[in-house]
Amino acid sequence: MIESNKECDDLCAMFSECNLVGNPREWWMDSGATRHVCANKELFSSFSPAQAEEMIYMANSATAKVEGTEKICLKMTSGKVLTLNNVLYVLELQGT
Repeated sequence: MIESNKECDDLCAMFSECNLVGNPREWWMDSGATRHVCANKELFSSFSPAQAEEMIYMANSATAKVEGTEKICLKMTSGKVLTLNNVLYVLELQGT
């Protein structure tokens, strides 16, 4: 559902409410978030490895290492593209 650095025509949907069931490993989207986080490196249109060890602290009291950061482009159903800058790449991202 997210436009990656490959040539594709994927779309992104917006949710007003979502109940989490399972353990998503690709994408979290939070419009009120301090930082956007993604666990799928293929979705980054540009990428820079982390220069120093940085950890994120999540609401469930878990911590995870930031592997890198950069930009992801989301293609909306309207055809417009939303670019998220400084997205964190966190390999250990879990929905628990």
